[in-house]
Parts: sequence; structure tokens; C-alpha cells
Amino acid sequence: MARIYLDYNATAPLRPEARAAMIAAMDEVGNPSSVHQEGRAAKMIMERAREQVAVAMGAQAADIVFTSGATEAAALCLAGAEVHCSHIEHEAVSANCIVDQAVDVMGAV
Repeated sequence: MARIYLDYNATAPLRPEARAAMIAAMDEVGNPSSVHQEGRAAKMIMERAREQVAVAMGAQAADIVFTSGATEAAALCLAGAEVHCSHIEHEAVSANCIVDQAVDVMGAV
């Protein structure tokens, strides 16, 4: 029987297209915030990726924000909002919430 991997909490299978794009990008050097030639080339790679993500999501490229990971993304999304959550929420979220929902011994809110 073929196994089905469902533990995407820490890692997930990488599509071949994504792997190829990552390898191509790793061959480049440059800080996309720099104005020198390498920086401009890196910025072009990022902006091309931003456009591709936007098209795939039916969004505008200006609305796509890349972050370093889920913790930064959660903080960015929740900044300035009043969000209530339970004690079982992940710390990346609860650090930006008002934690006031009790949880029973079964973990139910």
C-alpha cells in the first residue's frame, strides 16, 4: 500500500518545479535590497516569484508578502488586530493574541 504523508507541521514534500526554481535561485548571489548588479538580479528573481504566486492565487503582486516563516507571517497578519484565542493555540499565534478561552482536559474550547 502506498503511504500518504500527512505530517506537514515541520516539512512537506517538495514539488519538482519548486526544487528546480530553488536550485536555480541558489546559483545566484545578491541581496535584493542592494542596488548593485547582483542585488538587482536577486530582486528580479524575487519579483518574478511574487508575480507567479500572485497569478496562482488570483491576487495582485503588490499584495504578496514573503516572510522568513510561519512565526513572522502570523505576527504580521495579527499585528494591530484584537484576536482572542485559546490556551492550545500555537505560540506564534498566541504571542499576538488575547488568550482568554479556557480549555478542558480534552483540549476542547
